Amino acid sequence: MSRNEFQIKPHWINQPGWLHVVLPESVKEELIESMKTPGEDARSTLRGHLAREYHLPITPEVSAFTRYLAYQYINEFGMQAEMGVSERKTEFDFELQQLWINYQNKHDFNPQHIHSGAFSFVIWVKIPFDYKEEQKVYPGVNGCETAAFYFAYINPLGGQDAHYINLDSDWEWSMVFFPARMYHGVNPFYTSDEQRISISGNVYAK
Repeated sequence: MSRNEFQIKPHWINQPGWLHVVLPESVKEELIESMKTPGEDARSTLRGHLAREYHLPITPEVSAFTRYLAYQYINEFGMQAEMGVSERKTEFDFELQQLWINYQNKHDFNPQHIHSGAFSFVIWVKIPFDYKEEQKVYPGVNGCETAAFYFAYINPLGGQDAHYINLDSDWEWSMVFFPARMYHGVNPFYTSDEQRISISGNVYAK
């Protein structure tokens, strides 16, 4: 049988994803200032298997920027029921209500989890390793996921898939912005004795 005798049209099922954003200088400067005087220990409310996680203050530039990104996400991907917001944009606004900083050491990890709120984000401040060197730690394995940040999701066939982001210094002062109910996690790194530093937060619908 020849394919010329009939038509085949593949149709992929699209799922909402995430935004990759390089921080504007004003937001970066405000976060650097906030990092100088971190707040209380945040570990009791977080899932990370890390020795140091602290609350950061909600500041004007960071708050306005994350609010803007919430609307950009909706414009790009549309609204999903799991976000917990109305389908009518005029009925709600967005507000950054939680912000914290993570200090990850060699072998630390953040297990697969979700956040509260409508949207969440991760900003990488310092990445002290090269993912290509990390992938050499376990040569020959089926998959190179060492040191990666990942999203986990159910595919249309009912199985669990993952999308891995291999991090290196090129990601410093970049962020991923995504729905808070999207499962995600952080794998451990092995090739550096320095700390990986990141800032995370939750944006709520109000």
